[in-house]
Amino acid sequence: MDSFDYLVIGGGVMGCALARALALKHPSAKIAVLEKETKVAHHTSGRNSGVVHAGYNQKPGTLKARFCVEGNRRLVEYARARGVPIAETGILIVARAQGERATLEELLRRGRENGVPNLRLVDGAEIKRLEPNASGVAALHAPSGAAVDSAFFVEALAEDARAAGVEFRLGEGVRRIDEIGKGYEVRTNRGRIAATRVINCAGLHADRLAHQLGAGLPYTIVPFRGEFYYLDAAKAGLIRSMIYSVPDIRYPFLGVHWTRTVHGKVKVGPNAVLAMGREAYGTFQVQPVDVARMAFDGRFWRMLAGSEFRRLAGENLKSSLSKTAFLKHAFTLVHGAEASDFTKGPSGIRAQLVDTEGKLVDDIVVEKKGASLHVLNAISPGLTCSLPFADHLVGQLD
Repeated sequence: MDSFDYLVIGGGVMGCALARALALKHPSAKIAVLEKETKVAHHTSGRNSGVVHAGYNQKPGTLKARFCVEGNRRLVEYARARGVPIAETGILIVARAQGERATLEELLRRGRENGVPNLRLVDGAEIKRLEPNASGVAALHAPSGAAVDSAFFVEALAEDARAAGVEFRLGEGVRRIDEIGKGYEVRTNRGRIAATRVINCAGLHADRLAHQLGAGLPYTIVPFRGEFYYLDAAKAGLIRSMIYSVPDIRYPFLGVHWTRTVHGKVKVGPNAVLAMGREAYGTFQVQPVDVARMAFDGRFWRMLAGSEFRRLAGENLKSSLSKTAFLKHAFTLVHGAEASDFTKGPSGIRAQLVDTEGKLVDDIVVEKKGASLHVLNAISPGLTCSLPFADHLVGQLD
């Protein structure tokens, strides 16, 4: 039976960033990463919008706020040094009506408290100067916002980790974890592994692994599918950067926005549709085991019980079933395109943590249980936070 000092479960951005940070801090340690797929970043980390968030949306004092601004700076520096494709375009959050100004001012307050550089409010004329095809009465401009090739970024982290001695065991999924003495026995589809410390970065499945060791028991993960439409290449010049609508800050979803990718493409999205499975990327795809588990989970039903959440869920379901409904809000932000100019692209899944009261957990959640550490809610801006957050996790393990 193979034995490791540190066994990281999950080859997404968190798992790869942590493995790299561990190897740099403990060069003599035996470290391995288990990933059930045949490549890293196969799920959420490689299927997101690729936005490098500026840090204005996060509530001051949260782990997200603590790591987002530093993570933005470090990710940009890392991408430049490692040749990871990145577009430093900035972000414009546009108020389409006067009633949204108060939220813009709250985002400005949060951003300044979090240390976002060069954040400022602009008027309608300045919006037109920055984005000639955008429409709004005011906006928040965050020039430090960027877009990165997220899969390329994770692959670069994995390459760094391998170069530092980390073993990646791809195509090896965890079936069970048992505490044995002062360490753990991890059973996989290929055999058994002994580990002194286990770090659970399993993303969509992190809660289930945590529960096996008695961690994260108040929580469950509910999957939300994020869908995107891509603009025809002939009209990609409509935007220069990333254009967001003013979010409903009661929820952790940012709403449909326009993103100019590192490869010059323009995509609109994502929405947030309740998915019928943790890897149910298709509109009508159903994974019966996941659906059954949700159906027998009181946290799921308490989440659905809120009238505001039902309204939000209904709007997002409508946008999933109707291209016209999906693009309706996007067209209030940017003019010059028609529905026929868009083609549906691949979707991603958000691993949203829900607590015992049925509330959507908005911050990163990390729980330590014995010699195991569980990352339970590394949702957006998890990609942006990944480098300093990985250092934080290493500190938790020391």
